[in-house]
Amino acid sequence: MGYKEKMSELANADAFEYTERIINTVHEPLIILYGDLKVALANRAFYRIFEVVPEETEERYVYELGNGQWDIPKLRHLLEEIIPKEKSFDGFEVEHAFPGIGNRTMLLNACRFVMEANRTKLIIITFKDITDHKMIDRLRKRVEELEKRLNHLTITLN
Repeated sequence: MGYKEKMSELANADAFEYTERIINTVHEPLIILYGDLKVALANRAFYRIFEVVPEETEERYVYELGNGQWDIPKLRHLLEEIIPKEKSFDGFEVEHAFPGIGNRTMLLNACRFVMEANRTKLIIITFKDITDHKMIDRLRKRVEELEKRLNHLTITLN
């Protein structure tokens, strides 16, 4: 029996528990939104990294999370203009100052789909924090600039 056949045999509660367990094994923050942009589910990494709790997250509009900290213009553009036209996207960069965790640069990947059983529209979004990578790149460029200036001064003085 194949994967699809096994999944179709699971009861709804079992399927939900199965999905939730898979989602919680993902190390990067992940959130699932309904088509109306209310949060259906988020994984443990999302709650831990963004310092929110399920009771203040699930069934709320994504823009209301954390007292409005998710009402980010680039995220709004993504969810309201890009994702309705495209089934998915990768590497959408968002910079934002999050209360509690500070300035962060995130790469977002998302896909939208419709569950065939009940025609529910869902959007899955994953977040990768690239803040440290961006800082390292800026520092690397600054070091390169300083090395060039030092080399230029050394040549000039000789």
